[in-house]
Amino acid sequence: MLDTVQHAQLHEIKSELVIVADCADERTLTLLQNYDYTGFDAVRLENIEVHSLGLARNYGIEVAVGEYILTADADDLVSRNFIYELYQLHQDSQNKKIVAFPEYYHSFGDGSYVCKFYSLDRVGLYRMAGEHPYVSRFMARRADLLNIPYMDCSSGTVYAYEDYDINLRLIGSGFNLLVVPDTIVFYRQRNGSIMASLGRDQKRMVPNSAFFEGNEFLKLLEQREQETVLPQIHIDFKKSYTKSFYLRELIYQANLIEPEIHPYSLRDAQFFTNVGISQAFGQAYEKICKAVQGKHYTDVFFLPFLSKGGGEKYVLNFIETAIKDGNRSCLLILGQKLCHSKERYQIPEGLDVLDLYEILDTHDAVRIPEMVVRVLENFAVDARIFMKFCPFCENVMKAYAEFFKSKKLVYFYFCSSYYIMDSVIYEDGAEYRFLSDYRNYIDYVISDHGLNLKQLEYRIPAYQGRTETLYTYSQPVLHPLQHSDRPRRLIWASRLDAQKRPDLLHKISVELLAENIETKIYVYGSPVLDQFEPEYFDDCPNVVYKGGFSGLGSIPFTNKDAFLYTSLFDGLPNVLLEAAQLQIPIITVDVGGVPELIQEKSGFLVQNCADDAELVARYVAKVKEFLNASETEIQNKVHWLHQYFEQQHAQSAYGMRVAAVYALLEEQLAKGNA
Repeated sequence: MLDTVQHAQLHEIKSELVIVADCADERTLTLLQNYDYTGFDAVRLENIEVHSLGLARNYGIEVAVGEYILTADADDLVSRNFIYELYQLHQDSQNKKIVAFPEYYHSFGDGSYVCKFYSLDRVGLYRMAGEHPYVSRFMARRADLLNIPYMDCSSGTVYAYEDYDINLRLIGSGFNLLVVPDTIVFYRQRNGSIMASLGRDQKRMVPNSAFFEGNEFLKLLEQREQETVLPQIHIDFKKSYTKSFYLRELIYQANLIEPEIHPYSLRDAQFFTNVGISQAFGQAYEKICKAVQGKHYTDVFFLPFLSKGGGEKYVLNFIETAIKDGNRSCLLILGQKLCHSKERYQIPEGLDVLDLYEILDTHDAVRIPEMVVRVLENFAVDARIFMKFCPFCENVMKAYAEFFKSKKLVYFYFCSSYYIMDSVIYEDGAEYRFLSDYRNYIDYVISDHGLNLKQLEYRIPAYQGRTETLYTYSQPVLHPLQHSDRPRRLIWASRLDAQKRPDLLHKISVELLAENIETKIYVYGSPVLDQFEPEYFDDCPNVVYKGGFSGLGSIPFTNKDAFLYTSLFDGLPNVLLEAAQLQIPIITVDVGGVPELIQEKSGFLVQNCADDAELVARYVAKVKEFLNASETEIQNKVHWLHQYFEQQHAQSAYGMRVAAVYALLEEQLAKGNA
C-alpha cells in the first residue's frame, strides 16, 4: 500500500491510512500501534468491537477525512499505479456517479488465477443479478458511501457478501461501475479465510435490496443498453497479461514486497473474466418479474410439478377453494423437472404459476432454491408458505431454512414412503427426518387423513396442537354408471409407478387364472415417476391395458364393475374418493388413511401384509367375495361407502373446512407472536 501511496504523492495526491481493527487481539494491536507508518500523509488507528465487516467499513468511512475512499484488505497488495489511476478516472468523470474498479485480480498463495474485469456496460445487469462480477476493492466518493453504507451481514446464515450488496445498491441508485485499465489487486488466497469458509454448511446469498424489486429491476434493464453487453464467452488474455512489459513491471514491483507474487506462478494459473459468468439467472428473474409484475401474494405453494397425482390434486383443491376468498392471492412455484409427455393438471383460474425448472436453464437448476427466496422477498413478503415433501422442498429448506424461520410455514403431510425387504415392510425415514429437522420451522401440518397425524404427534411431540385433518373432495361426475348385462369385472386405474404396485396386480391376475377365475381386469394408467412398459401384462390374458385416463369419470364404468386398488403406501387416495362418489364397490388394501373411508361394511377391505403370496391370497379372497356377492350385498356396501363419502368429503362442506383451517392458522400465528 505504501508503494502506491508514494506514487500518488508524485502527482500531489495525499492519502490518509485508516486502520479499523475490529475485535483485534492484543498482539495484533501492539503490531499496529508500533508499526512504522513513515510515508503516509496521515494515519488513523481505530480499535472497535462490532464483529462485522460491513459495520467496520462504515466506521472507517465515517472517521476518514479524504474526499475519496479506497477500500483495502490488510493482507493484499495493489499495483503501484493503483491510487493514481483510480483517482484520475474520478477526476476525468466530472462528478458523474461512478465507482472505479481495478482491471485485474491476480491471486497468489494457496491458489493462483488472474481475473480480468470489464465495466458494467459490458457485464450487464443479468450477470449482476446472478452473482458478483466485481470485487471488494474500489474507489468511490466518501459522500456517496455515507449515503449508501455497507450492510451488516454478520448475523444469520442466509445472507453474506457485503461488497456484492453495496455494488447492487450503488447500481440501483444510478451509479456506473467502471474498470481502470492496467491496474491490479494482488489477492492473497488462503484456504482458511473468511470467504473460503462461507457457505460450507449452508448456501449464502446476497441480501435483498431495491435492485431486486420487480418493477425496479425491469426499469434498470430498460435504462441500460443491452447491445453493449458481451455474451458469455471465454476471452483468452493470458498472453497479453504475461507478455505486457508494463504489467510485468507492476508484478516485479509487487514481487519486491511479496516474493510469492512472480511470473512463474502463472504458468498453470487459470485466466478468466467476469463476462464468462452466465446471464441465465438474471434473464430468468426478468421473466419472473414480467410474469408477476406488480403483484404481492398472500399464499405461496411449493410443488415439484403438476403431474396427475393425488398429492398435487389435494393441493390444487385447497388452492382453488382458497382463491375464492377475494382477499387472497395465490402463487404456485414448481421446482422439479417433469417430462413434457407426462399429463398435467389444469391450472385453476386465478392462480399464477412459476415453473422454475422451465424458467431457469437446466445448468442453473441448482439455483432454484435461491430463486425461490428471491421471489418470496420481492413478491410475497408476508405470505403463508405451503409445501409438501419432495426433493424440491428438501433442497430449499436445506439451503435456506433460516429464511423460513420468520415465515408462516404450513406442511401438507400425506404419507411416508415404505419398501419391502425380506418380507418385512420398512419406512424409509426420509419424510420423518424432514419433519423432525424442521419441527421448529413448520408452524402447522395439514393431512388428508387423521392416522398419520396421530403417529406424527406421538413420534415428534413438538407438533402436538399444531395439526389438522382436512378431508378433501372429489369433483362431481356428470354421467351415471352404464347398465350392463355382462359378467362382473374389475377396473384398476392408477399411476403405473412402483408405489401403486402394478407388480402385485400382475401376481393377482396370475393367481386368479390359476384358480380358474376368468373375470377381466381392465387396467388404466401411465407412469409418472418410474419407467413402465405396458407389455408387462402380456402374459396375463385376463388383463386388458386401456392406456391413460383423466380421472375415473373418463372411464366407462358399469353397474357390474368393482374398483380394484393396490398400493404399498398411501394417504387417503383421491382415486378412491372418485370411486366412492361414483358409487362403485371398492376392493382395496387398508394402507394409510384408507380405513377412514372404507371398512368392511362399506367395501372389500384387504388387510395389508409384507408377504406378497399372502397378500395376493387375501386380494383373491376379496375378489371372490365381490364376484359371489348378491346385488343387495353390494348395494348395501355402496350405500355405506357413499354415506361416509358425503359426511367427510362433500364439496359443499369443503369451503367451510378450508376457512376453518385458515382461522386455525391465524390463531396459531397469534399464539406464536405472543
